Amino acid sequence: MGRMTLRDVAEHVGVSAATVSLAMRGNGRISAATRERVLAAITELGYVYQRSAASLRTSMTQTVGVILNNVSDPFFSSLLTSLADALAASGQTAFLCHTNEVISRQTDFVRKMAEYSADGLIVCPAVGTTTAHFRLGQDGIPPTVFVSRAVFELGFDYVINDDREAARMATNRLLRQGHRRIALVGGDTRVSCFVERFSGYRESLDCASVGFDPALVRSSDPTRKAGFDAARWIASLSPRPTAAICYNDSLALGLMAGLQRDGLYPGRNFALIGSEDVEETGMTNPSLSVTAVDRDEMGRRAAAALIERIDHPEAPQQRIVLRPELIIRETCGFRIPSGS
Repeated sequence: MGRMTLRDVAEHVGVSAATVSLAMRGNGRISAATRERVLAAITELGYVYQRSAASLRTSMTQTVGVILNNVSDPFFSSLLTSLADALAASGQTAFLCHTNEVISRQTDFVRKMAEYSADGLIVCPAVGTTTAHFRLGQDGIPPTVFVSRAVFELGFDYVINDDREAARMATNRLLRQGHRRIALVGGDTRVSCFVERFSGYRESLDCASVGFDPALVRSSDPTRKAGFDAARWIASLSPRPTAAICYNDSLALGLMAGLQRDGLYPGRNFALIGSEDVEETGMTNPSLSVTAVDRDEMGRRAAAALIERIDHPEAPQQRIVLRPELIIRETCGFRIPSGS
């Protein structure tokens, strides 16, 4: 028997060859029942999908490049899972680039994805990314969606957290608890997330007529080690802060450990709020208060935005901003008595 063809599968199932092709690519127009019948027939007949030939016919490769900064970080590993699942459900295969904030890695991967005719890119831009890093000459780059962070000047679609609102929520909560010396810990001034959070922090202080003190803002890597080291910085400030808001949960967990080493216990004589709500935050002692980011929704909506952009390249820009949730746990228990 010769090699099975797509038409053989179609005749076996009793559908058109076009339906078989769409089913194999996970197209939403094909019902789940029909797709299951097609996949069962493919297995039974031993049909092998010739993707290279299909891409020549359709100009689509069913591949997407995903660029993230640090897949060992719980936030990004969770986001990657959501992205990969959503892309797979749409018939796309994801290729991953872990930049570790190295722009040259990002640029090289974007170029390679363009060379291999990837259908699109989902990118959390590395620190320092500018419009110049996404110029690849006359042919341009594949359709691109930014996720978690954005370079707004490029005009690409994006799915991000409302970082400004998250910072406002955290700052307002601490202000209501009587805190006036509130530290803002971590992040890079070149990243959209930090810029938005700093703006929200300043806005809340201004609305409460609390003077802004630049000495209370510390930029750093978003790591536990950086958070641990920041505890000594907090202890060195005079007057010492009574509360802190951290750029992410890794920083907050590291800061908590450093504060405890120095005799400050979040929830008892210090207040602390992280950002993201990774799984560990609800199981620490004390449990960590956070502004939560729905990574599953972020991943699903970024994948959906890319598929929409691929299908409708001339559609208006998609600006998707997810609302955060303030989750109060034990580390936020410390209040400043009125009149203090």
